Amino acid sequence: MADFGSLRGVKERQFVSPKPIQAFIATISDHYIGGVLTIPRPKLSRIFPLALGHMSCDLTQGALPILLPFFMSQHHINYTAAATIIFASNLVSTVSQPLLGYLSDRRSRPWLIPLGILLANLGFCCAGIAPSYGLILVAVSVSGLGVATFHPEGARQAHRMAGDKKATIMSLFTLGGQFGFALGPLLATALLLRSGLSGTLYFVLPGLLIATFLFARPHMLSGAKEINVHADASPKPGRGRDDWRSFLCLSGAAVSRSVVFYGLNTFLPLYWLNVLNQSKAVSGTALTILVTASMIGNVLGGRIADRIGYRVAVVIEFALLACFLPFLPFTSSVAVATFLLIPIGILLSAPSSSIVVLGQGYLPNHVGFSAGITMGLAFSFGGIVTPVLGWIADHYGLQAAVMTVAVFPLISTGLALALPRKK
Repeated sequence: MADFGSLRGVKERQFVSPKPIQAFIATISDHYIGGVLTIPRPKLSRIFPLALGHMSCDLTQGALPILLPFFMSQHHINYTAAATIIFASNLVSTVSQPLLGYLSDRRSRPWLIPLGILLANLGFCCAGIAPSYGLILVAVSVSGLGVATFHPEGARQAHRMAGDKKATIMSLFTLGGQFGFALGPLLATALLLRSGLSGTLYFVLPGLLIATFLFARPHMLSGAKEINVHADASPKPGRGRDDWRSFLCLSGAAVSRSVVFYGLNTFLPLYWLNVLNQSKAVSGTALTILVTASMIGNVLGGRIADRIGYRVAVVIEFALLACFLPFLPFTSSVAVATFLLIPIGILLSAPSSSIVVLGQGYLPNHVGFSAGITMGLAFSFGGIVTPVLGWIADHYGLQAAVMTVAVFPLISTGLALALPRKK
């Protein structure tokens, strides 16, 4: 059992390991809890409303793929058309998030956070009751705009309170989103099996409650800049030189990762349903397992990166993902496939906070814009290519689509290796 007294002093001890892999394993086994315990309580109290809002916003994004089999059945669409629904949602996010991030750099607008939550949930609810395919695309586009509105300002506020635990604080912020992604498929499966597509109307409740709560207490968001516990050395916009070359390389790695994320998130329920011959309930559970594992990986990834370095952590995590993912399309065993979802989910999400923090470090004068790219454009870009994966699934089968997705971690690993070694 870990000695919590010694863990509280882990900040003062320099972690030295001759081998990054050993550091990676040691951090998982011994140090994550200690890292959380060293975060001052005022920071945790400030990050909580941001994480809660992130959960509500991404709840709809996690649930959207569960709607696809129901859309295909009710509206008689093929895989390409189903993937286009994901495309519509993410196209709006991809285009608008960098712009919104740039605007947040010029002037902080905390009210965008509850507004984004409200739009994301209302758009999702309307998608379920839309009478035609065209209106479904409009509704999910509104939901995507809500997601784009939330993320840059939310990430900017999280960065301002991070201090010297940037990846850990950012992982707690993104943990809210991951929890929403994990809860979304489970909640959507239960509601849709009970009420059909009209069950999406229930999703308006958490979004409305949380958005109203944050609108009524803006100081919980804008007050983040007042946090200065133990003289945090959080970098401020306007300091340092922007390294655009490294940022573009990092963004490329994040784009490749997003293709994997959205490829699995979109086609995993359909793969379990049509290739592994499982029920809709089991298919939804498979997606929940993947996203739950991703949530765990996100939390571990932030702590690991703070100890062994952001670049080293990203390289190791992408490389391990490239090893595990190719096994998924080649197994016919439901048990084995389900087990593989655990390491795949952990490794898929572990680099999340490191990518955001690295991006903000490469562009210290454009923190909001950087978050708009790394949490916005680069992340949601994978949704834009889902119609291509849908075309592959229509012509060559779902297994071929998953095999295509398995190539992208190799691209992310290569681009991560090209990042500068300097701190």
